[in-house]
Amino acid sequence: MRGRLAALLLGLVLVALIEGGLRLIPALDPPAFALQLAHIEGRALHAVNPDYARRFFADMAEPIRRGIRMTPRPYIEPAPEGALRVLFAGGSTVQGYPHPKRLSAPSYLQEMLGDLFPERQIEVFNAGITAAASFAVARAVEDGTAALGADLVVVYTGHNELYGVYGAASLAQGGQAVWMKRVHYALVQWRLRPLVGKLIGPLGKEWADGPLIEVMSKAGAIPAADPRRAQAAANLETNLRDVAAFCRARHIPLVLCTVTSNERGFAPAHIEPPLLDEERARYVDFLARGHKEQASPAALAALEQAEELYADDAYLHFLRGHHLEQLGRGVEARAAYMQARELDPRPWRATAALNEVVRRVAAAEGVLLADVEARFRAHSPEAGVGWELMVDHLHPVAAGQVLLARAIVAALEGAPAPWQIAPGAADRLATADEYRRRLGDLPGERLAVLRAMAVLLASPPLDVGNEGQVQTLRQQAVALWDELSAGEQSGVERWRTGEGPELLALNVADACYAAREYERARAYYRAAHLEEPYTIWGDLWSTLRYVRCGQLAKIPIGSAERSTLHALLDRLRFLSEAPDFSLGLQDFIRGYTYHLLGEHVKALAALESAVQDANIRKTFTTDLLELIVAELIISGRLADAERYAVEIAAKQGQEAFGRALVEQIRASQKPR
Repeated sequence: MRGRLAALLLGLVLVALIEGGLRLIPALDPPAFALQLAHIEGRALHAVNPDYARRFFADMAEPIRRGIRMTPRPYIEPAPEGALRVLFAGGSTVQGYPHPKRLSAPSYLQEMLGDLFPERQIEVFNAGITAAASFAVARAVEDGTAALGADLVVVYTGHNELYGVYGAASLAQGGQAVWMKRVHYALVQWRLRPLVGKLIGPLGKEWADGPLIEVMSKAGAIPAADPRRAQAAANLETNLRDVAAFCRARHIPLVLCTVTSNERGFAPAHIEPPLLDEERARYVDFLARGHKEQASPAALAALEQAEELYADDAYLHFLRGHHLEQLGRGVEARAAYMQARELDPRPWRATAALNEVVRRVAAAEGVLLADVEARFRAHSPEAGVGWELMVDHLHPVAAGQVLLARAIVAALEGAPAPWQIAPGAADRLATADEYRRRLGDLPGERLAVLRAMAVLLASPPLDVGNEGQVQTLRQQAVALWDELSAGEQSGVERWRTGEGPELLALNVADACYAAREYERARAYYRAAHLEEPYTIWGDLWSTLRYVRCGQLAKIPIGSAERSTLHALLDRLRFLSEAPDFSLGLQDFIRGYTYHLLGEHVKALAALESAVQDANIRKTFTTDLLELIVAELIISGRLADAERYAVEIAAKQGQEAFGRALVEQIRASQKPR
């Protein structure tokens, strides 16, 4: 026995030494919350690390881990004096799913806080992680607050406490209790992890491959009496109290949010009742009669007879709610819908017990409460929240994301300085439509959401009971498609088939530009810039094209556009440090910017440098030629303008375009 203990101790010491040595190698560290991307003259460009979320999915198959990414929000350090930063943590709702990231509640919150505190620079960081339970959310708060120096923390979590990563019923992540999850999480961060598989193995098997929601559903049904539900509530309370203690120790205000879900639209899972054969047959018959008949006392009577045989079928109560709603008995309908949600054996949506945990922790810890659930109900019919505000079982529509942000702003009426707002200030903010307009809520992307939700709700495990909504979504998608312009349709189809830019807004923008739909292209280019700031294509290219589209649409370049272009030149300085950002591309973007600003000497110098780059000549043939020809005409170098037009157009197979430019050059020589 002594020999075995000595051998075990020696092995542990050896493992610790190897692990300690590996921790000296930065490349082996787990993904950090934020990364430094560039440094110029005392200022550094940082960004939230999109791979940080992979820390929590180490047990999942690689295809799923590749799809788990956070919003890579860029920011400059040091922040301007007086700037305020908000860390908004949670799951996929916070991330904005299924909408573009710029149309998420964190983005709307930033707009609203900017309106309320115009003298401050407000930055709201989206720390939403798809399928993350509160354990992962709490770790993101700890890491994110330290990385960003956050001045306010907002937490919206509760839906993923069972099926989500580190949830009470997840297929991995170290069992149910929080202390086991802490052990598991610590182990999967080890650099020696491939060698400690046998130690991690007993705590949970590797998640299977496949669509994330399908993988999560492999945990199976979780009946209302399942002890994992109570464990989920206990886990949520522990994790929220951890967050509250963390923020209190650092004197950071905390807003906890109740969560909302689709109460009366989304159908719960249906299970076979545990009855004897004869009783089961009668139950199925009563349920079928209640399902098939129109809303009527007869249909309700059939469901009541079924309930006498078995009262714990969530789908039965969902049908009761539907009939009661149709008969105008909204209060009773809502009670039935709530019972259906509570009994749902596939609890994708947070139950009442989980929202009560949020309220209880907020009161006990003395933190701010944003009652999102109550606000959504106040903006819904008497029977409860439905498809008007939700796109699926728990994710809000675009207007719902605005409503979520408003609930958080309202909670700040009780906040300490510098966040305190006057009572009723939230009611004086701009309308939901105005905030959606500011951030670019565009039809091409709305179409993509409709199509994606139709596919999701038609696929297992969400397909049963939601057939009517699938049909509605498909009809709405067809109607919206018919409203799109030819350019928008072209861009959407290119994106759908994997052609052109990966960013939908940019793909549609380029297609509209090619179709000479300049005002539409301008809107999509602006959206692309908002969606992917500090990127070459989503930001720099889109900003240039945004201003250019204004020119082509006869919109003069005013002070706002000039400010936009000067800000672009500042961002270009940081992006030019990227290893794949060629000098030719830098010159082209710089020349394009100076051309739009009317700084002709600088524009021509940069463009004549860019034109030497073969890749630039190939990638930007028409834009490059139009710009350099225009600048050469202004400088009086007409012969050089013709030479460039003929030679470059010929080499790129654009002879007709070259001839048109030559005609333009010669026309410029004629007296007017």
